[in-house]
Amino acid sequence: MIDAVDSCIAAAGHEFSIFWQKQLLKASSLGKTILDLYDSDAFVTMCETIRVLNAVRFYEIGLPLSYDQYFRLGPERLVKRLVNRREYLLALRLSEYLNLPTDRIYVHWACQKVRAPISDDEALCRVIVDKLNGKPRVSFEEIAKAAYNEGRQGLATSLLNYERRAGKQVPLLLSMEEDVIALDKAIESGDTDLVLYVLLHLKGKLPLASFFRTINSRPIASALLESTAVVQDRNLLKDLYYQDDRRIDGSNLLIAEAFTQAETTTKLDKLRSASKLLQDTKESTFQARSIEEAQRLLRLHDALDADSNLAEAAGVADGLRYFSGQSLNKTLFHLTRLGSTKRAAKVQTDFKVPERTFWWIRLRGLIAKRDWCEIEEIGARNKRSPIGWEAFYNEVLGAGNPKLAATFVAKCTSLAPLERADMYVKCGMVAKAAEEASKIKDINYLEGLRGKALGKELNEVERFIGVLKKGR
Repeated sequence: MIDAVDSCIAAAGHEFSIFWQKQLLKASSLGKTILDLYDSDAFVTMCETIRVLNAVRFYEIGLPLSYDQYFRLGPERLVKRLVNRREYLLALRLSEYLNLPTDRIYVHWACQKVRAPISDDEALCRVIVDKLNGKPRVSFEEIAKAAYNEGRQGLATSLLNYERRAGKQVPLLLSMEEDVIALDKAIESGDTDLVLYVLLHLKGKLPLASFFRTINSRPIASALLESTAVVQDRNLLKDLYYQDDRRIDGSNLLIAEAFTQAETTTKLDKLRSASKLLQDTKESTFQARSIEEAQRLLRLHDALDADSNLAEAAGVADGLRYFSGQSLNKTLFHLTRLGSTKRAAKVQTDFKVPERTFWWIRLRGLIAKRDWCEIEEIGARNKRSPIGWEAFYNEVLGAGNPKLAATFVAKCTSLAPLERADMYVKCGMVAKAAEEASKIKDINYLEGLRGKALGKELNEVERFIGVLKKGR
């Protein structure tokens, strides 16, 4: 019985007559009811196949396919043949019946529409869009390309407005020479690679002035071009700044280039060019003055590096540059450390370095040199210090010279006696700390010094404590 049912199903597939197809399928259906267990998948599949074959065999279609031919051809290629014969309705129904994608059918239909001799592009665009509305897999790019190939550029541009993928829109718009629309579409997509692709295309096609005018009204494109040109094309960036009259940005670019140069002459040339950009702008006086100082500093470094005495003091071999590339503060520090204090003072005057800043630099340079005598002389010669004497105390003590640091404690007149006493303790001078505490009669502080004092210093602490107790 199973063989009989299978034979009826197979015979129905190979039969061209609808009457005998029905008879054979009815016979197989009757045979299935008698069997307890039978897989009906083959029966269902054959019914679907027969419906498809009968549809394409219909005289209006005229494709008399046999079952074996259909099996070798496959449903997808059968639908493609129907589309090529412009049997769109049947192709859609078969695709829906067999769960096949329908987007290629709609695209083919639309491409044939745009090739038809219809003069009203707007009406045709509306018909196509209405038909394809709600079908997300349909690509308008291919339809627009067909319209463009037919010489209907306005229709192609209108159709591209409905393409959801900017990556499909933009290349075709560029090939249609709709450059501005392509740039706007790329910006709307948010795809930076796509925007850069359009910008590179426009840069190669348009004169530079026209190119800059195009992107100036589009801040995103301008910013993206600027960020890319910083790394890849500095000359283009200079032209962009010049076109936009962005003198400070152009000047900053030249300054950055200047300090990447090895030769001082080239650096100075770049800095002079940067200075020229700022000559006519009142808002840039600070920048112009800074560039002028940078040029003077470069010349100073050349002069210092040419000084053989300084090179010998620094332990630098002939031909090597010791001062080149250093800041003004570092230059003053190294001059002080190398013992060229007069030259450091001249540099301070020439560059108008604030006195407070210069004192800090000189102090740290002398400490780096371990020139304790000079530091002591500074304390002896000067009644006041722009940076305060506490700074001298802290720096000298931190450098490991408590004896010299202690000489600056008495000069810290703005501090309270107990603060000065603590400073003496850090220097190991407990007796001096006790003397400071006795001035304000702080017996508790004095008693706290007992554990820190030895020998004569302990006797001094006890003496101050005894004097205070008697006075009570």
